Formats: sequence, C-alpha cells, structure tokens
Amino acid sequence: MNEGAAERPLHSPEAEAAALVDAIEYLDSYREGLLEFDGQRVPVKFVDEPESGRLIASLPVAAMLASHVVLYVPEEGLDVMQLLVSVEEIEESAATDRWMIYHGEPEHVRWGAMWLDSARLGVWVFDGEALTVPNCLHADQARLCRAANGREDDLRAACQRVLNMEVESPRCVGVDGRGLHVRGRFGVLRLGFESAVSDGDAAQKAIEALLAGG
Repeated sequence: MNEGAAERPLHSPEAEAAALVDAIEYLDSYREGLLEFDGQRVPVKFVDEPESGRLIASLPVAAMLASHVVLYVPEEGLDVMQLLVSVEEIEESAATDRWMIYHGEPEHVRWGAMWLDSARLGVWVFDGEALTVPNCLHADQARLCRAANGREDDLRAACQRVLNMEVESPRCVGVDGRGLHVRGRFGVLRLGFESAVSDGDAAQKAIEALLAGG
C-alpha cells in the first residue's frame, strides 16, 4: 500500500467529501431516470426545483400512492445512482413550467415532487439531504440562460468540443453553480464549468470561458 492510501483510507472524511462532490455532479449530468414502485418500472424525466433542490417530475398516479419508491439514474443497474425518494403530489407552478422548458409536454397527468431520503453510488451511501442542493444562481438563472442562448454558434461548438456531440439547435435551459443544462433534439445535456461558482458574475465569466473554449 502506498503512503497516500495509508493516509487517506477509503472512508476518511476527505474521501467522503470528494465522493459527495462526485455524486452531486453525477446527478447534475442526468435529467432522466427509471422510477420503481409497487413492482412497476416507469421511465421519468425530472428537473431540480431551484429554491429547494428537490426533484420535480411528471408522474403516474400510482407513484404518488406507493410507500417505497426508488429512482435509478439514469437507468436500473449496479453501477448507477439509486435514490430512495418520498413523493408528494404538487400543483402546476413555476417548477412544473421549468420542467416543460426542459422536456416539452408531460407524459403523465400528475405532477410530483421527490424529496431525496438517501442515495447510493458505487460503495458510497449518502443522506438525501446532502444531495438536495438549492441553486445558488436562482435569481440570475434567466439572464444567464439568455446570455448563453445569444451565442448559439458558440454553444453548439461547446457541445461538440466538450461532449463530442452535434447539437443542431442547442438551447441553454438551466444554469447552476456547477454548469449548464442544454436542451437538444434528443434530450438534455450537461456542460460543466471548470470549477464551481457561487454568484451571477462568476457564473457569467464561467459561461464565457466555456463558450470560448477556455
């Protein structure tokens, strides 16, 4: 065993903190998953609610009534994120409008909010509250999206450069302290910042660097 491994065992506080950052970034990367409840498995699309960090989704009625609900992100498997969630039905709101900006028309007739109770990713298990992260850029999000969408060619080039994906008509639909969500023809993509930011001015600079290739 090397000295670094001896000084930083798997479940040290430092390793756990790093794993939590990785888990948050992992969840950031996906806006789709597979919901399991009462023996059913239903594909779902979700967004985060900026003020609270809880997940908002269009859901079947049965999911609202189930006592044990698991969200696999992005799909069921051994190496994916597994989220134990509590679901409550909600009315149409700014959060559901945000969902439609990301995903279009809903597939189900009800809206649900999912609170994260716990999460597993790899060998790590986290309290759901640690992954429920409000968006620090909530007040600046609209103007930041407009700024990114005003440079569509650069946004398209960033998708190609960072993700190696051709996105014909990219639209920035969300901005948080860690990156952008970009809607393309086949779903929502993630463009991460080089480092996390905590205010609108820093986010503007990070977006400019991302779109410039820096």
